[in-house]
Amino acid sequence: MTRQEAQAAWKKIVDTGFTKYDQLSNNEKIWFNIEPLTTGGIIDHYINHGAEHNQDTLDALEFLHFPDLAQQMRTINELFTSGRPPADNIQRNEQWDSWCDKNELLLDEVDNSFWTRCADLEKALIEHINQTGIGVA
Repeated sequence: MTRQEAQAAWKKIVDTGFTKYDQLSNNEKIWFNIEPLTTGGIIDHYINHGAEHNQDTLDALEFLHFPDLAQQMRTINELFTSGRPPADNIQRNEQWDSWCDKNELLLDEVDNSFWTRCADLEKALIEHINQTGIGVA
């Protein structure tokens, strides 16, 4: 199944993920949390939607056999006051803005490294969707 063929199922998962996240199955959470990484990247995870489910995203990366990407995210997590990003987007962005300039080289390195692995992550995600059958609406 291609991404296009799974679009109806993805829309359903997104609708549930934004309104009743806890009702998603573990496999659906993997898709919900990893898909935005494959389109927006690691930095987008922190600036926009995503970091409110940071631990689930880390778990999903580990599950899909990408511990290196999970470690990159943990490196960014350590920059936040509590060692993890706040769930609240406003608080998260305030903290991000307080240190992003002085950590620009690190963030660029993480971002560039992520994009070299993104195609592999996307392939693993599609395999996961197909193996679990969650792409069928």
